[in-house]
Amino acid sequence: MKIALLALTDRGLATALRIGEGLPGSAIQTVCIHEKALPAGGGQSQEFGKLQSFRRLSELVPALWRTHSVLIFVMATGIVLRQIASLIDKKDRDPAVLVLDEAGKFVIPLLSGHLGGANAWARQIAQQIKAQAVITTATDGRGLVAPDEYARRYGWKVEPVDHLPAVNRLLLEQGFLNVFTPYPLNPEQALVTDSHYRFLTAQEKDKAQVMLDAFPSEHIREDCLYLVPPVLSVGVGCRRGISCTVILEMISSAFKQIGASPQALSGIYSVDLKAEEAGLVEAAEHLGVPFKTFSAEELQTVNEQEHLQRSDFVNKTIGVDGVCEAASLLGANRGRLILPKIKGQGVTVAISLENFLSSVLDRETPLI
Repeated sequence: MKIALLALTDRGLATALRIGEGLPGSAIQTVCIHEKALPAGGGQSQEFGKLQSFRRLSELVPALWRTHSVLIFVMATGIVLRQIASLIDKKDRDPAVLVLDEAGKFVIPLLSGHLGGANAWARQIAQQIKAQAVITTATDGRGLVAPDEYARRYGWKVEPVDHLPAVNRLLLEQGFLNVFTPYPLNPEQALVTDSHYRFLTAQEKDKAQVMLDAFPSEHIREDCLYLVPPVLSVGVGCRRGISCTVILEMISSAFKQIGASPQALSGIYSVDLKAEEAGLVEAAEHLGVPFKTFSAEELQTVNEQEHLQRSDFVNKTIGVDGVCEAASLLGANRGRLILPKIKGQGVTVAISLENFLSSVLDRETPLI
């Protein structure tokens, strides 16, 4: 995760550096200071390292907006509003934006409070530098956890995002939301124990305002939304040198065939011999998911235990009966094969579904 801290003055820089000291070590930090406030000695800081100077925020902010997940401004809120107004897109695309005063007394999550994690970042930073978090979202103000906040915590996606205001308004008005999911849940998990979320039976699912499922309906009420968990693993076999475009087309076709949301993809899986296959690596990067491979022995064990489709050609080539089906099952923690092998353009694809949500529900997703 990339985090940018921006300041206009030397006092603002001091506050930015205090924040930077407490950020997780895995965060990639960029500290930007106006050229007129550079410390003596230029762009070096003993506490932080190299600083990036800038002349105009209007030239810097658009670039950071595209490349960073969190933007922390230590300056007046009005200045920030003018800089980001034309850049704001959608709740699930915008970075988390936070604003602090020079002295670091107040932390305001300005944009992407739930999905982007700005509210959670505000609380963390406030605790770290002994500031006051000023959180204005209505659900948080009433002590309620909004569905998009649960989505952020557990790495789910929200569909359609434009239904969020209506569903959150329902949560405020009636004090609870009706939820349906076909997946077994851990009874001790926070969402399940939250009294503001009432789980329905399959017979009652038409009354749901939140559907936790990887297979969204095309026709959905405006007062209902889907939380899409990453529970579908794609196994891929391919010829050497196959393009990323072809692989993406095959994966897209496979998801359409089973009526699943592309956002339910957990990762792409294949055989070790394909670990450096450029098309597969690029496809995973494009989709923003992991790419993992398994040994031929691991795949063959699954092929034999599950009696999967056998290919004489693949067996002669790499010594395993098949790649995509076994790889998808291993990627899904030996879940359930829901789309057997499909072939086209030198690519084979299969999809498996995890049987449980325990891997994403038993622990909350950290901020980074």
